[in-house]
Amino acid sequence: MHISRRTKDLIKSYGKDWALVIVVLAAFSYIDTLEPYHRQFSVKDITIQHPFAKKETVPVWLALDLISFLITYIYKNEFRNSILPNNSTERKKASKIILAFILPGIIIGCIALIGKRSYTDLHNGLLGLFLAQALVLIVTDSIKIAVGRPRPDFLDRCLNLYDNASDHTPIALLQDPSNMLSNSTICTRTDLLTDGFKSFPSGHSSFSFGGLGYLSMYLAGKLHLFDERGHIYKSIVCLAPLILAALIAISRVDNYRHHWQDVTVGAFIGITFAVFSYRQYYPSLAGAKCDSPFSARIMDEMAGTVLPFRNDPDESGQAFLGGSGTGLHELNGGINKNGANYGPPGQPSQLNGGNNFGSQS
Repeated sequence: MHISRRTKDLIKSYGKDWALVIVVLAAFSYIDTLEPYHRQFSVKDITIQHPFAKKETVPVWLALDLISFLITYIYKNEFRNSILPNNSTERKKASKIILAFILPGIIIGCIALIGKRSYTDLHNGLLGLFLAQALVLIVTDSIKIAVGRPRPDFLDRCLNLYDNASDHTPIALLQDPSNMLSNSTICTRTDLLTDGFKSFPSGHSSFSFGGLGYLSMYLAGKLHLFDERGHIYKSIVCLAPLILAALIAISRVDNYRHHWQDVTVGAFIGITFAVFSYRQYYPSLAGAKCDSPFSARIMDEMAGTVLPFRNDPDESGQAFLGGSGTGLHELNGGINKNGANYGPPGQPSQLNGGNNFGSQS
């Protein structure tokens, strides 16, 4: 299969971007396996005495169930069960990825291919989305590991406060060591302990605002939201992803998975990298061409070329001279730097009323 030189140049230019995104995602996968910092705490701290919610009421499940219903309707239950994990934790991660990553990717793909009919728009849109989420993941997880803030339900994870099991510990009996704070060594169960130290910042909040915030900017560009015409429907369409991201973040507080500071900082991280990544490949939303991505990077690189450096048909001297093959004298209006008037090809040059160039009469 023949690959054009333009395609090769595009792969060479943007391949570095994709490679760096993959490296960042690989680094995140490694960081995510590290044990977080075990911060000291007080068992009397009421902000970490909330019950552990085994079933979370995250709005992400609404999208997951909707997509699951469509899959079930088309491919039956067997296919649905094969692609959606049964484990609650894994299903939670899958739902987050579907709503904050796959859904924006599908919408961007549909707009780029059906609406704009532009492969450049598709490529830039998806590359920006991947970049935003990769940066969000590694920054959020790095902070989680370094800070080690206990979740609001930490003590229930640690001491089983609300379950009448054999390791149940009544809240009234909780006591810190004399004149000291407690640490993780007092915990009677450890299966939920590692995740219990990953409260700050909220990964759901940052990931949701990263993906859905990026989608909001993408839609704003395509609809020319800031064209000074004030169409309400444009505002509603562009705000919808942000509202959905906010609902996801709020649900994390409602389920006692995060403190309000966690989701606030997570939202800031997500929006920051959404804006940063979008502006790498798209112009300002206030610009006249905000609906179009930046031109292919190889065009900018070729713009600085003065003379062809390879014996290439597309970069021949004839193409450089305008494709006519008549020489530089036509580009210069037939006048050289000394004022000489050159005639058409094959005819003698003329100087001083028709004399040959360089001759004296």
